[in-house]
Amino acid sequence: MMALGIDLGGTSIKTAVVDITGAPVGEGKEKTPAEDGVEACVEAMLAAAGEAINMAGLRREQLTGAGIGVPGVVLPAKGLVVEATNLTGWVNVPLRDIMSRRLGLRVELANDANAAALGEARFGAGRNVKNLVLFTLGTGIGGGIIINGDILVGANGMGGEIGHTLIEMSRPRPCGCERFGCVEAYAGALGIVKRAHEALAEDWRKHSALHEVAEREKLEAHHVFDLAWDGDFLAKEIIAKTAHALAAGITNILHTLDPELVLLAGGITKAGPRFLEQVRSMVGEMALRQVRDTRVEYALLGDKAGVTGAAAMVLAA
Repeated sequence: MMALGIDLGGTSIKTAVVDITGAPVGEGKEKTPAEDGVEACVEAMLAAAGEAINMAGLRREQLTGAGIGVPGVVLPAKGLVVEATNLTGWVNVPLRDIMSRRLGLRVELANDANAAALGEARFGAGRNVKNLVLFTLGTGIGGGIIINGDILVGANGMGGEIGHTLIEMSRPRPCGCERFGCVEAYAGALGIVKRAHEALAEDWRKHSALHEVAEREKLEAHHVFDLAWDGDFLAKEIIAKTAHALAAGITNILHTLDPELVLLAGGITKAGPRFLEQVRSMVGEMALRQVRDTRVEYALLGDKAGVTGAAAMVLAA
C-alpha cells in the first residue's frame, strides 16, 4: 500500500510516494508560484506529484490516494482551504475536489502543521503515542495536535494554533497576528531577533558580541543562540527568556490537553540539547505536579514530516 503526500509551502512544494512504513520511495519538488493564483499552484503540485510517482516507478492508479498539507486554515471535512498563508488568491478554495479530479485519486486535506504532527505520530518521534502536541518553531510558531491518533481540527479549522496562545497580559509584545502577548511574539525566531535588537539598544557600553554581528550582517536567531553557547551574557539572557516563554506555552498545553508527548520541530531546534534542557527545566518549574514529567523532545522527521504526514492521512483511512 502506497500513498502520495504533498506539502504545499510558501516557497516550495514537496511531494513523496510513501509506503506503509512511512518510507519515501519517490520524491519530487517544485517552486511554489505563490503570487500567481490557485491554478498555477495546482499545476506545480501536479508536476511535483508526477516527479515522485515516476521516481517510485508507479502509475497513479496504483496509489491508495493523496494527502495534501496546506499552510493556512483548512476544513478537511469540506475539502476546503479557507485561506492559505502567503499564497495569493487562496480564499475558500475547494482543493480536495480540484486535486481529486486532476489526479484521479481520493484526496484528503490538512493544515500543514497538523500534517507534520500526524507524520511524527505515525512514523517519527511520536510513534505508538496516541496523544501528542507538536510545536513548529520557525519565524513564527505553529502547531498540530493529535488526540487518540487523529488530528484535532476544531470547529473552525483553528485547532493547533498554539503559537497564538497568550502568555503575557501585562505590557504584552505585538504579534504578527495583530494581537498581543502570543507565545510566538516571544519565542519565534522573529521575536528572538526583535528582543535582541531591543537589548542591544539598551547595552550602550557594547559589552555584548551581538553588537559586532549586528554591524556586520543581518542579525538572525541562530546568531543569538551561537553566542549564548559561547557565553555571551546578553545572548544568554535572551535565550533564557525565550526558553521561559516557550515553556509557558507548553505548560498551558499540558494543563489543557494532558498529552503524553510534546514535540518541538523547525529551525529553532538546531539550537541543540542545551536549549531543550532549559525548556524542560522551566516546564518542570511551571507545570502542575501531575503533568510536569511529560516528555518534551525534539521531533525526528525534519522537513519530511509534512509530506509524510500528508500521505499518512490516506494510508490510515
